[in-house]
Amino acid sequence: MPHVAFNTRIAERFAEWLSATSGQLHTVMVGPDPPDFLIAPHTWLEVSDIYLNNTQAEFLNSSKKHHFKFEGSPDQLALRLLEKLDEKLAKTSYQKVYNERGAGILLLTCQDFFFDEVILERVREAVACFQPTNDQSLFCTAYFEYRLPADKHVYEVIYPVRA
Repeated sequence: MPHVAFNTRIAERFAEWLSATSGQLHTVMVGPDPPDFLIAPHTWLEVSDIYLNNTQAEFLNSSKKHHFKFEGSPDQLALRLLEKLDEKLAKTSYQKVYNERGAGILLLTCQDFFFDEVILERVREAVACFQPTNDQSLFCTAYFEYRLPADKHVYEVIYPVRA
């Protein structure tokens, strides 16, 4: 249950940002799963956390893991982001909510505590070349949420890929 509360805070923060940038109030309600959340007015939100690797995810989300050793390439997070994006774009389980509320929003959140400007540049390079393998066209937009040291949360559109 703690992970649901964590993702609810993420969704609420995103709705606040979306409200501020669009000039229209957006509110979040827990969804039927799928999707994770319904957003008023009339859209929906799927949230997925991106970690450097599975070991880091276990370390951050399990009380049983007491240490974590950094191993991997600066490209690793970018590759995991693209894998998750491709996976979510291909899922057919969002069809029901799409039929009811139209295209949704995908929010991929960076949970890597090593994230920095170098990794961000690798993410941007990878996203620029991204081609989905089986896009069901159920999402209108996908955002990558990240935070650099001393920055607020930043939301970048990663889908559709902009030229």
